[in-house]
Amino acid sequence: MTAAAATSSSPFETITVTTAKVACDGNSAEGLGHPRVYLDLTADGTIVCPYCSRTYVLAAGAKIGHH
Repeated sequence: MTAAAATSSSPFETITVTTAKVACDGNSAEGLGHPRVYLDLTADGTIVCPYCSRTYVLAAGAKIGHH
């Protein structure tokens, strides 16, 4: 997954991604994680992790699907 953090006025992190399916583990590398969940952005181009409330947003022009 390629992701770049975006600036947000929300207290929760917003991450712009280039793929429609992402995995979120709540930043377990820093010891603050949660079980890894796989999230699908194909419906709206955005999704909020049910554990940590990170918001994932599909980048403008990113392709959904295999083609």
